[in-house]
Amino acid sequence: MIEPINPANPVRKWLLPVALIILCCVPFLRSYEMRDRALKEDEVYWIGQAYYFHLAIEERDWSNPDWQLLPARENPVLGKYVIGQGLRVNGLSVTNVDWLGVFFIVAKDRPNAWGDAKDRQERQAVLDRMDPATRELALGPGQFKQPPEYATTARLIMLVFGIVSILAVFALARLYTNAVVAFLAALIFSLHPAVVAAYTEVGVDILATAFSLLAMICFVLIERNLWRQSGHPRPWRALICVGGGLSLAFAVGSKLNAAAVGFVGAILTLWFAASYLGRRNRDAGESCIVMIGLLAISLAVFVGSSPANYPNPAKGIWALYADNQRGLEIQKSIPALQHPLRSWGEHQAAVANLTAFHPAIFGLIVVAFLFYMVQARKAGKAFPLIPVWWLVAIVCVTAWIPFARPRYVLPVVAPSVILVCCAGGQIYQTVRSRVATRGTTS
Repeated sequence: MIEPINPANPVRKWLLPVALIILCCVPFLRSYEMRDRALKEDEVYWIGQAYYFHLAIEERDWSNPDWQLLPARENPVLGKYVIGQGLRVNGLSVTNVDWLGVFFIVAKDRPNAWGDAKDRQERQAVLDRMDPATRELALGPGQFKQPPEYATTARLIMLVFGIVSILAVFALARLYTNAVVAFLAALIFSLHPAVVAAYTEVGVDILATAFSLLAMICFVLIERNLWRQSGHPRPWRALICVGGGLSLAFAVGSKLNAAAVGFVGAILTLWFAASYLGRRNRDAGESCIVMIGLLAISLAVFVGSSPANYPNPAKGIWALYADNQRGLEIQKSIPALQHPLRSWGEHQAAVANLTAFHPAIFGLIVVAFLFYMVQARKAGKAFPLIPVWWLVAIVCVTAWIPFARPRYVLPVVAPSVILVCCAGGQIYQTVRSRVATRGTTS
């Protein structure tokens, strides 16, 4: 079990703001180093996806036929809305599909990049909706000139959510350990190559990571019945329920692999239900109700946020998954891309190397996991939340990962860092206490 560590020499209160400022400076400095690089293809795509924020929020046009185009269906919409809102704050708006069309044009002449038959038709449909002048310029010898303020603003959005993610790792680790270990966990997380790539490039991976961490914090607060520490428990229960539900919805609504956190929430709910039915534990009953409400809110927001889910939500959600997987299968057939992962062994090796840089280091994470499972058993704690989160993330990512790309292991990085740092901190504290005890008895 992961328990708070009470150090003999606690960090002074005035050092905490300094530590948080340092953590915020790390992504700022890394982003500043890369500020002048040209937009990558994927960045053009994700800026273009803000067009659906324009349709849904700015125009309130939920019946526009562009909701049936491939880019609207192959990824969840909530991450697109976040990017669109961020652009809007700076007075910018993507009002057509030109950015998305340029993305497809860039890949047009690569072997197999457009797939066959239906896949090719769906990509051509995006080009057909482009402004003719922009389309001809992108197809011809000219070049589509992206306004620089779009790139600057979109990258700033990623930086903001990178800072949110790092601070969330600190806050989550702080719920289990002291401030020094929590700071170390957040610092390692902020420097991990997969995390750096996520907050320095335009995409939705860092959005999903930030919201996943916020959802996990809510899970911990529910597990600990935080509202019982307040004289007004009902508002606190409602705040945690709604906040956790929105966080989970925006996590999965940014990137589907964030569903790992949703699975953790479902497992936690079942555990509360079993605890209440088995022992009539009032705290478990209250926590179960809050978790059910949280999951219901997240599902309602996730489903209701996309016009592509109407009038048949089940069909819309399945199409979202199917189109996403179809796109990955097309990528696997493109010779220019790196070798796709085929076997289970390749999946395991990719996850280990991308998460911990070497299988031996990944082995230390496994040891930390086993350490806490043993500690939980000794302490009689049947549901150690952070180790369960790590295990679910490992299983989900290993089963799914299609390519050895750093961003694909982001759901595993945060729980891995927290596990290792908390384990190291607890072992250090135990050894230190024993040394002090021996010194006193001698």
